[in-house]
Amino acid sequence: MNKFILYGYQSSSATKRVMLALKLKHIIYDYVEIDLSEGEHRSCAFHQLNVQRKVPMLTHDQYSLTQSLAIIEYLDEIVPPKSLLPENPTDRAWSRSFAGIFISDYHPLITRRVVEKLHGSSFDEDEIREWKTYWLKESLRVAEDMMGQKSIQSSFCCGSSPGLADICLFAQCESARKQDIDLNHLRNVSRIYVNCSEIDDFRN
Repeated sequence: MNKFILYGYQSSSATKRVMLALKLKHIIYDYVEIDLSEGEHRSCAFHQLNVQRKVPMLTHDQYSLTQSLAIIEYLDEIVPPKSLLPENPTDRAWSRSFAGIFISDYHPLITRRVVEKLHGSSFDEDEIREWKTYWLKESLRVAEDMMGQKSIQSSFCCGSSPGLADICLFAQCESARKQDIDLNHLRNVSRIYVNCSEIDDFRN
């Protein structure tokens, strides 16, 4: 199988999601850091690779793939076994819906592009931190409610091993911890975050 190359930014939760998927699938890959803080994503060289000028991006078999969910599902389809999605169709749909809380609903509100726009709209650092904290808390509150509604008793979101839902939850929790957000009152969120943290692929 041809080489996988991941272009990402270490502080990006979207990059974190893809890294976790690669590790859980035991895929060997090369990593290229694109420093968003230095504007490397705006360079002509990166634009030639990725017209979206965003990370993460995965190259494989001469193709360039963008958007973390699309990349993760691609990896899951071409590298068997041990799928990151449950076998049961209902659980698969739930897992995608749960992932969408972070990927589609809330992550776009706290991206670097949004923060830069807030800076340009006279928001100060405290106001920007408050903005990010609010949306991170809200995303995890919704996640907790979804898990409570599903009455999750398993070690992970959809069973005895981590998958797509856990990857997305873990990455969001890591972002929350950077903002000093306490997770302890979120029973299911904190429990599954701790369970993931005990796995080498999530720690390293």
